[in-house]
Amino acid sequence: MTLGTAAAAPRHAAPVIGLAVAAVGLSTTLPLPLYGAYAAAGGHGAGALALAFACYAAMVIATAPLLGPLPDRIGRKPCVLLGLGFAALSTLVLGLQPGLGALALARAAQGLGMGCVAGAAAAWAAELAGGGPDGGSGGAGQAARIVAAATIGSFATGGVLTLLALWVAPATYPPATFALHLGFAALLLVLVWRLPETLPPGVPRGAWLRRPAFPRGTWPTTLAILPGWGVTGTVLTSVPAALAAAGLPGAGPLAACAMMGFGVLAQLALRRLAPRRAVGWGLGLLVAGAAACFWGAAVQALWPLLLGGVAVGVAVYALVYPGGLAAVAEAATGEERARAVAGYFVVAHAGFSAGPLAVGLAVDALGVPLALGGTWVLVALAAAGLGRRLRRG
Repeated sequence: MTLGTAAAAPRHAAPVIGLAVAAVGLSTTLPLPLYGAYAAAGGHGAGALALAFACYAAMVIATAPLLGPLPDRIGRKPCVLLGLGFAALSTLVLGLQPGLGALALARAAQGLGMGCVAGAAAAWAAELAGGGPDGGSGGAGQAARIVAAATIGSFATGGVLTLLALWVAPATYPPATFALHLGFAALLLVLVWRLPETLPPGVPRGAWLRRPAFPRGTWPTTLAILPGWGVTGTVLTSVPAALAAAGLPGAGPLAACAMMGFGVLAQLALRRLAPRRAVGWGLGLLVAGAAACFWGAAVQALWPLLLGGVAVGVAVYALVYPGGLAAVAEAATGEERARAVAGYFVVAHAGFSAGPLAVGLAVDALGVPLALGGTWVLVALAAAGLGRRLRRG
């Protein structure tokens, strides 16, 4: 970035970029309360729903080597604009053609959208704030906090907003939040387009692909995200599908929103914990929360379902996930750090896709109590094994 770019950057640049990230994040959670309805409308079970849901993670894994270095190849602004476009496309598809096929396409578009903005937005906001490519100023730090808050806030509120829209007008489809999101994304496309690019022309752009890396000593904290995101994905897919089939279509989305909302809020309160300690505590809480949530889903008991969802959210979003991410970031430097973070996300999204898919297929084949009970046993065994590795250091 040149000095002229920093001076010419409008003061509202970081908030605009933060709102763009929020628009992309909202696209991933706005349709969450409708997952069970999409599956039921086509006569599909939990396995089909989990397969459509997994398209997001599969797209992130498949494109991570390319999308990671893309902001340094084509610029920050084009990446954020692409992310907004994919987010709007996902909402449009679901609004026009509701169903699992549309959900699969929308989830793939959401994965591409998040992949485009994940690295570009934070770097762009920091550079426009005067921090340079390494984000070394106070303004750059404030910009990074704005982008992080936008990400957390959008994940926490998307499903809640659609739940409220359905409560006000239960017979209306698409819900009002879909149209509002499309308008929000369109406005931000215009505002983002007006911001200056910070990647100087003519500088070396690096490789097109970034291979993931796994720093030595970080495997226990990295592998902990497999059961963590596996359980959260199950709460987002198989639990709502099972409860909808039992005549409780609103209970599953409520538990999922509680999981995400309380989880991301707790992330702000617990972010100073040491990485290995955070992961260890998170695994213990995950086992307890999954037991309550799965039992509530199996017997259609609302309070264990909600309390378990909250516990799972705190365990994963506030402890296991940030702890594991911090561990790999501390174990690597420079370009290796970027590759290490990419490796962590590949493992995380593998858990977010393969885990819920396996549980969904088990629910269809074995029934809800047996499938969720067996899943809890596997989670407990994985947590116990990883916990021992973490204590050994």
